[in-house]
Amino acid sequence: MNAAVGRSVTRVEGRDKVTGRAVYTADVAVPDLVHAVLVQTDVPHGRVLEDSLRAVTETAAAAPGVLAVLTPLNCPALHPPPRDLSDDLPLERRPPLADLDVQHVGQHLAVLVADTLENATDAATLVRPSYATRPAVLSARAALDVADDGGDGAVRHGAYRPDHFVKLVEEKLQDRRGPDAAPADGVRVASRFTTDVNAHYPIELSATIASWDGDRLLVHDATRWIGGERHALAAYLGMPEDDIRILSPLVGGAFGSKSFLWMHVALCAVAAREVGRPVKLVLTRAQMFTSTGHRPRTEQDVDLVAAADGTIASTEHHTLTETSTVAHFCEPAGLSARLLYRSPRLVVSHTVGRINAPTPCFMRGPGEAPGLFALEVAMDELAYATGVDPVALRIRNDPRVDQASGRPWSGKHATQCHALGADRFGWSARPPAPRSWRRRGVQVGWGTASATYPGRRMPASCSVTTTADGVHFASATHEVGTGVRTVMTQIAADAAGLPLDAVGFSSGDSSFPEAPYSGASQTTATVGSAVHAAATEWRLRLDRHRPGLGTDPAALVDALRNADAATLADLSFTASSGGPDETGPASQSFGAHFCEVEVDESTGRVTVTRWVAVMDCGRVVNPRLARNQVMGGILFGLGMALLERVPTDPTTAQLIGEYYVPTHADVPEFDVTFVDSPDYALDPVGVRGIGEIGACGVPAAIANAVFHATGRRLRDLPITCEQLMVPFDEAIADRAERPE
Repeated sequence: MNAAVGRSVTRVEGRDKVTGRAVYTADVAVPDLVHAVLVQTDVPHGRVLEDSLRAVTETAAAAPGVLAVLTPLNCPALHPPPRDLSDDLPLERRPPLADLDVQHVGQHLAVLVADTLENATDAATLVRPSYATRPAVLSARAALDVADDGGDGAVRHGAYRPDHFVKLVEEKLQDRRGPDAAPADGVRVASRFTTDVNAHYPIELSATIASWDGDRLLVHDATRWIGGERHALAAYLGMPEDDIRILSPLVGGAFGSKSFLWMHVALCAVAAREVGRPVKLVLTRAQMFTSTGHRPRTEQDVDLVAAADGTIASTEHHTLTETSTVAHFCEPAGLSARLLYRSPRLVVSHTVGRINAPTPCFMRGPGEAPGLFALEVAMDELAYATGVDPVALRIRNDPRVDQASGRPWSGKHATQCHALGADRFGWSARPPAPRSWRRRGVQVGWGTASATYPGRRMPASCSVTTTADGVHFASATHEVGTGVRTVMTQIAADAAGLPLDAVGFSSGDSSFPEAPYSGASQTTATVGSAVHAAATEWRLRLDRHRPGLGTDPAALVDALRNADAATLADLSFTASSGGPDETGPASQSFGAHFCEVEVDESTGRVTVTRWVAVMDCGRVVNPRLARNQVMGGILFGLGMALLERVPTDPTTAQLIGEYYVPTHADVPEFDVTFVDSPDYALDPVGVRGIGEIGACGVPAAIANAVFHATGRRLRDLPITCEQLMVPFDEAIADRAERPE
């Protein structure tokens, strides 16, 4: 039998996507559809004046084609979300349109419903009320000076220090081990790093279509957690979960922005109930910046103390970050410091300031992406301070066990990643001194950084439906463009012993067996385990009905074609799988990034020309998809390093300027390799997630390469041309002293 797992199988939905037949939420055709448009506030803090809102609402309601105008003055009251979601996840505690108080720019103020999108858009421009403004808190550092109200209300102020990251109680945000004080002697590097606000910027805008059939609600939505969305939506609307069905067959990118329910979904459902017709609501690109989360700013202080040979004795990593006044979220930047390098002494802390800004949320590599920027640049500083090669320094401090839990690793090949990556990159030819290389009139530098991300797995279920034509598996998971349907088909085919063309897999329907959100790089391990369990059980049942079939896939297909109704019915069932063994080895993915940059100091332009990445992510189910995932993650990190920040006016908090992302012109020459060692302690397939780790460590590798090229140690992201442009006189002197 030719195994499917390990092959570069083409995406099962690939042809539909490239030919335009793929249907995303906004493409769904629904009879009798009308359109909704959101109106949002444009002050960061204050109160909408009631008389003003009433007047503009009356004007908008009289506009052509308008069917309804929902505002805090007339919107049916929504219930607060369940505490199990809002206490640990970034789900807003205050329901939308609950009152006239304004907590941030872009807060939902009204929903206009009209017969056409054009009429709804036009009427929305008429809703421009007046405000009584209040002083706004616009940074986490400013929030430190605001008294914590200590309350348990929907709106909260001040700063706080959360214990753990989301529901993962073992991922401590406040942690320490070893002596109270750092060693007085040794080599010390201590620096402050900052990262700016990043937007997810998926290709597909968030879109929702809601329709009612009596008391039953059908929602088409661009989401990657249909189960959690149904749970939260039922709470907001005060109705049974069983009366809600969520459909999301294809998601056009997300990077975290579609991981759970956002407020416009609940408002779309309310609007559909109010007008008695299906309602479609698609956010504008500008609204995506204020309504579907973002990566918040961080300010990180990293302090490393090491012996003269680079052996680390103490690590401190302190993070100040921000959330909104109406929801909890902490960017867990210090988590990697707890486990990545051997350190007898460790102090990690996280402080979160509540500010008048939209709610932040998970973004690709939450915690690890900004946290590894700080830690890995600090490691590069330590390498120069001790005179130890940056690769050798990382290998020297590689821990044998998970220091955070004391458990052994389920499978760890970090040292192999660094060694193999250095060899493939040609690292031994790198002169250590900064400003050693020039090429075609520009500075050239090489940099490296470690990558890491947890191996995660949660409970999930999968159904099997068997007919004479084949076997179809289904789970309430999601296809977010990463190839989930393809790898699930491969896993099912191998476990059942069937050819690929006899197997199908469906996702994106809340009526399918339950699965968790598609995030945290866990879907292949989580849903793949349920698929593997279902396919394994399917084969056992088939063998009971038809013993002696052997391993020939053609014989299995023939057995299905000739099976009676009772056999086919027995081969249709639901199977489940649990989470990992919490007492067993710790699962963590590791990797190494190596990059080359060219820096033109006359313009400040940085060009990433070459990239080598070696990843240890367990078993590789589909090498083509895995490589694409890592390449995409690297480009994601490249944008974070050199381009991406959400520009806002520092006093009004209004969006200004442009948001830049990498394009094809920014793609370097890639060399992506996998160790490909199965991790059967995490799941029966031996896989760990790939989605996040590609981005982790990338900004640091670029910043380290920029230092090697220019001698400028840059600790603030994004790296801008202003930071790298050499003054005119200095540029002339440099050219005179360093001919090409």
